[in-house]
Amino acid sequence: MPILPIYTFDHPVLRQETSQIEEDTAELQKLIKSMILTMRNADGLGLAANQVGKSLAMTVIDLKNVKGWEDGDTLVLINPALTGTDGESVFEEGCLSLPGIREEIVRPEKIGVKFLDSNLKEVEMEVDKILARVIQHEIDHLHGKYFIDYLSPFKLSLLKTKLSKMMKGTVETEYPLAPPPVHHATKGKVKRLRGM
Repeated sequence: MPILPIYTFDHPVLRQETSQIEEDTAELQKLIKSMILTMRNADGLGLAANQVGKSLAMTVIDLKNVKGWEDGDTLVLINPALTGTDGESVFEEGCLSLPGIREEIVRPEKIGVKFLDSNLKEVEMEVDKILARVIQHEIDHLHGKYFIDYLSPFKLSLLKTKLSKMMKGTVETEYPLAPPPVHHATKGKVKRLRGM
């Protein structure tokens, strides 16, 4: 299975609502395997399908590199949805689609989630701590949302240079990136970054 290039900030696929998966296919199973390899190759904790250019409601999660979670299974969440939230916690997040950016984000500490596993069997779980955070981060991706969307306009403005580098394709990573999208200049207007 190939390691896939990861799409970075401002690719349209990362802002779109992803499509629900209705059936198991050989292509879906290949994509799951490639996504797991891609996530591990980039030392990521999670990876959503749209981060590799596929607008599908699916994410993979692997916390084996996190202390205390070494024995956990790799999770495949198809069509995931939160069923409840509780509490609040602050934690520094990063993202494979936003290389070089880490910010403290407030999220619910505990969640309920339902999804289909890799065999399209329904699963319901209640989780907390880092797993709850990673699941929320990945579900946000499936709805076209980045973790930096939670930042204040001022904090977001401080990231403008880094985000511009991603849009131009001049950011460097240890893992393969998809080429930047082609932007069509609008006459006499400077394209503003979303939320700025």
